[in-house]
Amino acid sequence: MPQSPPWFDALTWSAAVPVEDLRVQRQRIPPGPGVYAFTNFSWAMEKNFGVLYIGKAKSLHKRLQSYLADPANLKLMSDRSGTLRLNSSLRHAGKNALLVKIQQNYRDDRPSQTHMWVRWHECAAPATLEDQLIKHLQPAFNTQGRDTD
Repeated sequence: MPQSPPWFDALTWSAAVPVEDLRVQRQRIPPGPGVYAFTNFSWAMEKNFGVLYIGKAKSLHKRLQSYLADPANLKLMSDRSGTLRLNSSLRHAGKNALLVKIQQNYRDDRPSQTHMWVRWHECAAPATLEDQLIKHLQPAFNTQGRDTD
């Protein structure tokens, strides 16, 4: 197995938390900036293995809230800016695919489990790190920044 780059090995990630646990324990998510990852496994992240989506946020707490809404109550349209427009979570193809995956898993045989985990890394420059992580991990639902080789 190829070795991960030193910058990747130096990252300190939170423990992997099931999506369902974060829905009821949202206070666990820190308020500061950072990057986050959705995976379909709970162990250490590896390149080309089960990483679904990598994102960045000025506030991890606020950003992750949008993914943790009950799928049955997700609003398609938002009027936060004074005009009715598509919910910002649905305007990005990767986020849209992730939300669909969460909803599909949520509605499966055991609706209390999505079998998806979230983890985060707090950092001051999440945009740069997000790009590096997307290139290294090749998440399934990220569309920008992926290597096409």
